[in-house]
Amino acid sequence: MKKSLFFIPIVATILSSSLYAFPFYTPDISTQIEDNKRLIKQYEATIKKLKADNKHMLEEKKKHPELYVKKPLFEETKKAYIYRIKLNGSKAESLKFEIKDSRVNVSMDMKQEQKSDDGYYYSSQYFSTQYKIPDDVIQDKITHFTDGDYFTIKMPK
Repeated sequence: MKKSLFFIPIVATILSSSLYAFPFYTPDISTQIEDNKRLIKQYEATIKKLKADNKHMLEEKKKHPELYVKKPLFEETKKAYIYRIKLNGSKAESLKFEIKDSRVNVSMDMKQEQKSDDGYYYSSQYFSTQYKIPDDVIQDKITHFTDGDYFTIKMPK
């Protein structure tokens, strides 16, 4: 008898909580309607922000279409090996390029300082990559140049 008295409240709790999961059982429809209204406002605000972000991105793409052209990062032709590094808006002048020990080394130290009403902002990032020069490359004729938003290294065979 004592065991059944103990299990009755547990079974009642389980049944009542599981009934709430079914659409035909709604304990307080007014609360649900208010929750739905709140969610609709929240989603509308989010959609408005996403539309504004898309508009801004399309304007930026129109201003600088060369930044959004996709190119392969490596390409081999009959006459050359071509390596590309996506600059993502960084200045190619800040890249350091050197050929040493049958390797091409490219590095960039990006520092940014900004002062605003809120305070002082400082950011520093470092990028470095290295490519082994293939044996069939003429090392004296290796060139590098900026092509849109890509830093391109051309290694003639």
